[in-house]
Amino acid sequence: MQSVSRVQRAYLLHAARLLVRSGTTSRALSSAIDRSVGDWTEPLLQQVITDVHTHRRAAESCGVDFARIPPPPAAPRQPEPGTASWPTDDQDDRSDTITVPDGTQLRTSREILSDTTGQPIVFDGNLDSLRGVPIAELAGTVPPHTISRLEQAGVRDLYELLMRIPRTYIDRSSLTPLARLTPGTDAAFTGVVIGITTDRSKRIVRIRVADGPARITCTFFNALWMAKRFRDRDLVVVQGKVSEYQGVPQMRTPIIERLEEASSILVPVYPQSTIRDAATGKRDSELTTTMLRTATIAALQRLPSLDDPIPTELITRRRVMSRLDALRAVHIPDSAEHAVAGRARLAYDELLRLQLALGVIRNKQAANPGIVHRPTGALVDRWISTLPYTLTGAQQRAITEIRADLMNTAPSSRLILGDVGAGKTNCLIAAALDVIEGKHQVCLLAPTEILARQHFAEIADAFTQLDLRVDLLVSKAPPRPRRHVLQSLAAGTTHLVVGTHSILSEQVEFASLGLAMIDEQHRFGVDQRAQLLAKGPDGRVPDILQATATPIPRTSAITTYGDMAVTILDEKPAGREDIHTEWIADAAFDDPDSPPWQAIRADIAAGRQAFVVCSRVESTGNQSETQDAAAATEAADELAGGVLHGLRIAVAHGKQKPDERQHVMDEFTAGRIDVLVATTVIEVGVSVPNATIMVVLNANKFGLAQLHQIRGRVGRGRHRGCCWLVSDSSNDDAIARMTAMTSTNDGFALAEMDLKIRGAGALTGTEQSGHDAGLRVADLLGDARIHLAAREDARRILAHDPQLLRHLTLKREVDLALGDNAHYLTRG
Repeated sequence: MQSVSRVQRAYLLHAARLLVRSGTTSRALSSAIDRSVGDWTEPLLQQVITDVHTHRRAAESCGVDFARIPPPPAAPRQPEPGTASWPTDDQDDRSDTITVPDGTQLRTSREILSDTTGQPIVFDGNLDSLRGVPIAELAGTVPPHTISRLEQAGVRDLYELLMRIPRTYIDRSSLTPLARLTPGTDAAFTGVVIGITTDRSKRIVRIRVADGPARITCTFFNALWMAKRFRDRDLVVVQGKVSEYQGVPQMRTPIIERLEEASSILVPVYPQSTIRDAATGKRDSELTTTMLRTATIAALQRLPSLDDPIPTELITRRRVMSRLDALRAVHIPDSAEHAVAGRARLAYDELLRLQLALGVIRNKQAANPGIVHRPTGALVDRWISTLPYTLTGAQQRAITEIRADLMNTAPSSRLILGDVGAGKTNCLIAAALDVIEGKHQVCLLAPTEILARQHFAEIADAFTQLDLRVDLLVSKAPPRPRRHVLQSLAAGTTHLVVGTHSILSEQVEFASLGLAMIDEQHRFGVDQRAQLLAKGPDGRVPDILQATATPIPRTSAITTYGDMAVTILDEKPAGREDIHTEWIADAAFDDPDSPPWQAIRADIAAGRQAFVVCSRVESTGNQSETQDAAAATEAADELAGGVLHGLRIAVAHGKQKPDERQHVMDEFTAGRIDVLVATTVIEVGVSVPNATIMVVLNANKFGLAQLHQIRGRVGRGRHRGCCWLVSDSSNDDAIARMTAMTSTNDGFALAEMDLKIRGAGALTGTEQSGHDAGLRVADLLGDARIHLAAREDARRILAHDPQLLRHLTLKREVDLALGDNAHYLTRG
């Protein structure tokens, strides 16, 4: 029997999922994707290999790399996994056969919503006004323990309840007879309750369900209330994962409902919340999906109407449902299409409100007096003539676009969106020189001291040749040098200052700040940017130029960054090679033959350096965390005493004092350290041209964008870089990320892949990129099409009604957004 490594097993699981998603399946493939690779039996493993090879053409069309697939087994095919051995009547303690009645059906949303038991909710008709309706209003139609759990979990009003959108859905449109359920698969079935037992000491409830001779046990933990919810002979619908225990079929914590009370064919699954004891902080209970569904349905049944802020002509033109129908569709859908349409309407509402608020801000900014620059480009040309290389076409386009901004009368706001190593610093230098030529000053704000010092060093090299002064301002600067920098800024003798948050201090005054530049702009909030822009001369607002090396899909850039002008740097400097990337399952600290450690020793012997990146600073002592996440301090000790013995090894992490961390970085940059073991403090901006090897431990703990940033720390000099991703995770998303990283060095291509991996909305059950923008439903990346429509509609509305005086309901929502939630309205 051939030996199959953990990485090969993980990739087989990935291939099986791709095949099943494309419509090509077998019993082995279906069973495989419902289990972790560690639970695969040897016969199942061999059958999966065989089936993947059998469907090779379909697999290759899905992107499966057969170089990573083990060869098909030579032995005869093993039998595919069979069904469980289901108990019959003579194995059960009941002599009668309980059968589900013929014609059993789930209810439609219309039927569920018509089943109203309480009085209509009293509110002023606006969705936001539901914030003033306490969750206790549902008392009488929702069990007391559910209301208590909701309040404990922070769901204290009906707005919070209804805007808690399902993260995914379970499809019950196809019910499987109980006798045909297969262990390891997810299934929905109907049955009759034939027994309920409770173990109060362990807080366990077991509900036995039958259909004809077939039986199954449903087990629930910390849910004694479930024993009161059901009775013998209740007709129920059950959804969950089938398993076996000592040969007896069972389901652990499935979704179970009485059929006459069952929600729609698609069962919404909500993000669950752990409730902790206020005194001890220990886990006390959970707010479950069942509780949320019960409360949400009760609220919607008692919500007869809801004001719609969207103008009728837009509803007609966009062919969207009403807001109330959208809430109903999201929480009680009749089909996947119904749920998608409901979510799309709610996302459109949020994005339209966002775009209207951005429009209001944009109009205010346009009315502010700006600084008109008249650069000739002479200073930039002098600087370019000193460079030992030629600027890329993308860099030259960026310089031209920024120069045009600077010549406008209104304050400009532009974002440079560049891939790792695309040379955005050169664009910042050119913009600064154009402003300095007009006798104004420039500041560059960086999120970390490490990055600020690196920028300072690069800019100082350029400015020295041009007889210009650049200063550094960081929090730990000694008092006397700091005082000299402040005096020079106020006198105008400093042309450019690089710093961290220290630049935002009230003590920092400029003689004439003409351009504020911010690197890694997502690390700074609106308030901080406002502080910076307030430092302009004579009440005038400086231009603002922001930069990030975190690519997003090109088609999403315009919507993600509102109405900021966006310049994309998608070319890398000539001569820079792609970083070779390998994915392996393990790199044991006691295995000198492991490829990453061999590569490090070989490159260091050749005079180069290496990084080892870990996902944590230190072990917390918790066993699972110790197993799941590497600890930088421990890793450094183990490497120094093991496979990398004799090399100069140091540690850098965020818990060190800034001076200590900077000293380590300076030593590494100077070549006096061979291997730097670090956390993600080196993720952004760190440039050590002599570093050629990157080893990322537990790479599955990092996102795709983060991995791309980390990889970009090597191969920045004359020698090609190599990155080793160490991960044995069988998680499908982690496998997809590792596969993506080994397939390309293009950050924009990776951003597109990341979008596909994460999915584009709540139906995928993944985290949404709009959360950091204060959005509950919309995904700034995945909903680009909806966002473009909202942007177009907002412009049309504001063109005819700049103050929204003819759209008062919309104005109320925009005013709310401009108030408490203003932090997410603009990035510039």
